[in-house]
Amino acid sequence: MQQKLAALAITTLVCAPALAQSNVTVYGVADMGYVWRGNNIDDRVKNRSGIDSGVANGSRLGFRGTEDLGNGLKAGFVLEQGILMDTGDSAQGGRTFGRQAFVSLSGGFGTVGLGRQYGTGYLLLDSLDPFSTGTVGAANNVYLGEGRLDNLLTYVSPSWGGLSVAAAYTMNAYGNESAGNESADGDIRAWMISPKFTRGPLMAALSISQIKLASTVAANDGDRVRIVDLGASYDFGLAKVSALYGMRKADATDFGLFPGTGGDSRQWLVGLSVPVGASGNVLASYGQRRTEVAGGGDDARSSQWAVGYEHWLSKRTGLYATYAAAGNNDAAEAAGTLATSTGDATRGGDGYQRGFNLGVRHFF
Repeated sequence: MQQKLAALAITTLVCAPALAQSNVTVYGVADMGYVWRGNNIDDRVKNRSGIDSGVANGSRLGFRGTEDLGNGLKAGFVLEQGILMDTGDSAQGGRTFGRQAFVSLSGGFGTVGLGRQYGTGYLLLDSLDPFSTGTVGAANNVYLGEGRLDNLLTYVSPSWGGLSVAAAYTMNAYGNESAGNESADGDIRAWMISPKFTRGPLMAALSISQIKLASTVAANDGDRVRIVDLGASYDFGLAKVSALYGMRKADATDFGLFPGTGGDSRQWLVGLSVPVGASGNVLASYGQRRTEVAGGGDDARSSQWAVGYEHWLSKRTGLYATYAAAGNNDAAEAAGTLATSTGDATRGGDGYQRGFNLGVRHFF
């Protein structure tokens, strides 16, 4: 009898990991829309009309999995591929899972993630932009920052009475570490921390980060860009208002956004979302950015205003329409890379300063 009990105990211990509950979910977004763009910075370029993929939300196919390890501990992963539905190609420069690819471990301590993920500044911008960084009214047409970063170690704390903290670090934000930093691009190291407070209709958050270039051959080895973003939103019921203000301070030029052409930047955004009935929302935003031009002269100034409407046919399927107009002063147009244009969730603005889109998106 004792031998049978011992054998059963050993079998239970050996098989315990296999008994852990696990699941894998397939999810995605199918988004297609008509887009018109005009008033290009280059007078020789005419208007553009097209049927594009991922206008409001990048079209994607993703796999999300979790495993219950017991004692409140869970393992998880996300593999997310961008898809260009108009051509069937992959997005994000041909990367297989270029949108997100990470593994995580979570419990009472919070969540730790490892892999290609979003930076804290981008997540704050996305949460405060009425257009969720999509359509031709995307706030990140003018309010710029780092988006997805490679090799990122992240931590998100539990909520303590509405207060939570997110932090992240990477030895190389754009690709893998190079041998001895022997390239002009070198290794881009970054750290970030973002406390957030949520209480009822109020959300307020701060994102502080730094990116640093490490290169044995580049003249700007050791240069840093320090970034601060402060934002908040309040839902009054009849309308939700949001605001965001940010500063980017570069030792030389801002190699994260404007290598060799732009220095310090100040930027801000205000947004408005007004519910219409049970299924619609009127959206509006205005943003500005001011960037020092490398070599001196007037600062480059860019702005964008946008209005739009979204209507949900169901919890997963919605229609959207947006019009946006961008503006650039002479210094921004002359610098080229410092100018803004009306891009969307997938495609850059290509210099067009007016944009209209009408489309449909389905979440599955």
